[in-house]
Amino acid sequence: MEIEDKEHTMDVRATERHFWFGRWLSQEALEHELGTLEAHIADTLVQPFPLEALLAAAQQVADSLAQGSELYQRLAALAAHTNEPEEVAQLLQGAAQALQRDALLARLRAELGATHPASIERRYPARQFEAWLPVGCLVHVMPSNVFLVAALGLIEGLLAGNLNIVKLSARDSSFAAVFAEALCEADASGQLRNYIAVLRFPSSESATLEALFSHADTLSAWGGESAIAAIRRMAPQGIRVVTWGHKLSFGYLAADILADETTRSQALKAFSADVCRLDQQACSSPQTLFLECDPEALHAYADELAAHLAAISPTIPGQTPETAEQAEITTVTQVAKAEEALGLTRVIEDPEDRWRIYVDTRPGLRPSPLFRSIWVKRVDRGQLVKMLRPMRAWLQTCGLACGLGSLAELTRALFATGVTRVVRPGEMTDSYVGAPHDGVYALQQFTRRVTLDAPESAHDAGSLSQLETAARGAPPLVPIMTKQGFLEAAAPAGTPELIFRSGGSSGVTVFSTFTWADYHAQMQTAAHGLLAAGFDPQQDYAMNLFMAGNMYGSFISFWTILEKMGARVVPMAMVTDFAMIASTIAQLKVNTLIGSPSHLIALFEQEGQRLNGVVEKVFYGGEALTRAQRRRLQETFGVRTVRSVAYGSNDAGPIGYQCAHCTGGEHHLFESIQDMEIVALEEDAPVPAGETGRILLTTSASLRSHPSIVRYEIGDTGRWLEGPCACGRQDRRFELQGRSSDLFKAGGPFFNARRFSDILDSKLEYSGLSQLHVLEEGNNIILELWIHEGSGLSEDVVAQSIRRHYPEVEFCCTVSTTFHFRVKTVADVAFVRVAASGKLKPVCDHRIH
Repeated sequence: MEIEDKEHTMDVRATERHFWFGRWLSQEALEHELGTLEAHIADTLVQPFPLEALLAAAQQVADSLAQGSELYQRLAALAAHTNEPEEVAQLLQGAAQALQRDALLARLRAELGATHPASIERRYPARQFEAWLPVGCLVHVMPSNVFLVAALGLIEGLLAGNLNIVKLSARDSSFAAVFAEALCEADASGQLRNYIAVLRFPSSESATLEALFSHADTLSAWGGESAIAAIRRMAPQGIRVVTWGHKLSFGYLAADILADETTRSQALKAFSADVCRLDQQACSSPQTLFLECDPEALHAYADELAAHLAAISPTIPGQTPETAEQAEITTVTQVAKAEEALGLTRVIEDPEDRWRIYVDTRPGLRPSPLFRSIWVKRVDRGQLVKMLRPMRAWLQTCGLACGLGSLAELTRALFATGVTRVVRPGEMTDSYVGAPHDGVYALQQFTRRVTLDAPESAHDAGSLSQLETAARGAPPLVPIMTKQGFLEAAAPAGTPELIFRSGGSSGVTVFSTFTWADYHAQMQTAAHGLLAAGFDPQQDYAMNLFMAGNMYGSFISFWTILEKMGARVVPMAMVTDFAMIASTIAQLKVNTLIGSPSHLIALFEQEGQRLNGVVEKVFYGGEALTRAQRRRLQETFGVRTVRSVAYGSNDAGPIGYQCAHCTGGEHHLFESIQDMEIVALEEDAPVPAGETGRILLTTSASLRSHPSIVRYEIGDTGRWLEGPCACGRQDRRFELQGRSSDLFKAGGPFFNARRFSDILDSKLEYSGLSQLHVLEEGNNIILELWIHEGSGLSEDVVAQSIRRHYPEVEFCCTVSTTFHFRVKTVADVAFVRVAASGKLKPVCDHRIH
C-alpha cells in the first residue's frame, strides 16, 4: 500500500503543476481554487502562526538533506537540469545550514529583535503594546532557473508568519513545489500546509496573475528592471511591492595595501577567489576591481591578478556558459581588444578560456559578462563618491582591502555611494546569519509593526499571549528526566555563554547553561509575570535584595528583568547590615522590596519600625512564605502587597507567576515558555485535578536550545487548580505543595518538612523562621525543630502543638524508644543557609550515612 501511495504521489507531481495548500492541482483546478482563496486566507490569518511547527519541520528537512537521502536525490535531480552537480551539492548543503533551527531563530532575533516577534507585548515601561505581525498574504514572484531562491524565499515568508503563494516561471522545475511538500510532510501539527502554495505558470497568463495579485497584501518580486516594472503595473493600488533586482558589486584595493608586496599578493589572491566562486552569478560577486595606483602600475598589478587567477581557477568547479552568455563574453572581449589600439584597454586571457581580465584606463564601474570576467581600473579616492553615486540604485557589495588608517574614510565614502555591504576580499559571496539583504532586513519587509494602547483593564498585562488559550499537544513519549539526567544533558556543548549554579533547598550543586538569547527571552517573559504580580514599572522604586555572587542566578535575573521593565532599581543584594538597608530605603523612598523570605523577614523583624509607611510592596522568591508571615508584614509593618515575585529555578528558568487573585503557593504557568505535567508520586501517570503529584516541565525548544528540557522532574510537588481565574488570564493555574526533598525519614515513616511549617503557621501564628535537624545521639534519632528565639513561644508549647497536629510525630514519640522530638529556640544567625543562594535549608541531616 505504501508503494502504491508513493507511486501515486510521483504521478501527481508529474501531471499536476501546482502545490496548493497541501494538494497538487492542475491548471484548470487552480482557476476554480483562486475563487475560494480569500476565504482560506481569512480563516488562516486569524489563527496564531505555528512557529514551533515551522522550526521543527525545517529542522527535519535540513536533516534529511544529508547526501544520499531520498529527498536530497529528488531535489538534486530537479535542480540538475539547469546547474552543474557540484554547484547543486554546494547549494543544497547551504540550504540545510539555513534551515537549522538555531539559524532560523538567530534570523528572527537579528531582524525582528525577538524569538517570538509576533507576541503582542508591553513596550516597557509605558502602557502600550507592540509586535511584528505578518503582512498577511505574501505573493512571491520568483526568477526563473534560480532553484534555491524560491525555496528560501518561502522560508523567509513563513518565518515572518505569512500565508505564502510562490509564483514560478513555467520553465522552472518543480523543485520549490517538492520542497514545499516535504516541509508540509515534516510538520506533525498539520498546520503549515495552510500557509503554503507554489504555482507554475507563465507570466503571459495575465488574467491568472492579476487574480493572484488581487489577494496579495505584499508582493515580493525578483527580476530585472523590465520584469519589476511589469509587476508594479499589475499590482493592485496601495499594496507593498518589495523588489529584489539585479545588483552590481566590485573590489577595491587601497594604496596602503598595494604598496606592500605581501598584503598586495594576499588581496589579489582573495579577489581571484571571489571572481571564480559561483562564476560571478551572485549579485555580490565582483565585476570591476578598482586600484588606487598610477597608470604605470595598473598593468603590473593586473598581471599579478592574472597569475593568481591562473592558479585558483582550476581548483574551483565552474559551469559552461550557455550560447547567449558565451556570445556576450565574446563580444565584450573583442570590443576590448579593438580598443587596445587606442591605448584604452588591454585583455589578458586564459589560454583555455576559463577566465579573462579587461584592463581599462577609463574611470567608472562597468558590469562584466560574468563567468570569471573582471574589469581592472584605476580609481581616485577623492572622486569615488561622485563617480559611483549615479549607479547607487544598483550597487550592493564592495570587497575592501585597506589598512586601518584608511578604513573609516573609505567605508564612509563607500556607503555614501549607495553600497550596502563592505566585506573582506575573498568573502564577497559569503554572509552571516541575520545579515541584511540589499540594505534591508527581509523579515521586516514581510511584516508590519503594530501597536496597541490597551484599556485600563490591561494595566497589569505584559503580553496578550497570557489572555489566549495556549495550543497544547500530548506529552512527549519519553521517560522522565531526573536530576542526574539534567546534569548529563546540561554538560557544556562547546563554550556556554552563561552558566548558573544552583544550590537550592536540597543543597545539591547543579550547573545550568544558557545562551544569551535564551536567557533574555526568558527574562522578558518573567517581566510580564512581575507586572501581573502587581509591580508598576512607572511608579514603583525597587530594591533587589536577592543573593549575588557564587554563580547564583536570582540577583542577576532580577537585575535583567527590572532593566527590561525600565524600572528604577537599587541593587542592594542580600547583605546582613539591616540598619544600612533600612537607612537606604528610607533615604531613597524605596517602596518595593524583592528578595528571599528568610532575609526579608529578618529585615522587618529588626528594622520594621523604620520601614513602616515606606515599603508598600514585597515580592519574594526561592522559598515559601507562611500565612502568618504574610499577615505580619501587612498588619504590623503596613505592607500593602505581598506576593511571589516568580516561581522558577536555575535549571528550567521561569515557571510560574502570580496575579492579584493568587494566594500562597498558587501560580499561573508561563505557558509561552513551559509545558507542565503533574504526575503521581510513585508512578508516571497524570494525577486528577486537585491531587498532589510531581511537577514535570518541558521547556519550549525555541527558548532553551541547550540543554533540551523534556519532562524534567524539577523536584517540586503541586496540584492543578480548576476553573478560570478572576484576572482573565488563560494560563493554567497550579498550587505548589512543597519540595519533594521536603520528605525525609527519621527512624520511622516519612515526614514532610512543609507540614511542620504549616502547623506553626496555622495553629500558632508563628511568622518567624523554622528549620528541622536530624541528629544521632548514640542509638537514638533526634528530630529537632528550630524556631526563632524572639518569637515569644516556649519550646514546650510548640512541641505539644506539633505532636497534637502531626499524628506521625506523635506515633513515633509514643511507640519508638529510640525516636525523640524536641524544639529548640535559636538566634537568627544560627539557622543553616545554603551558601550559594542564601536560602534557608529546610532539613539538615547530621547523621553519618
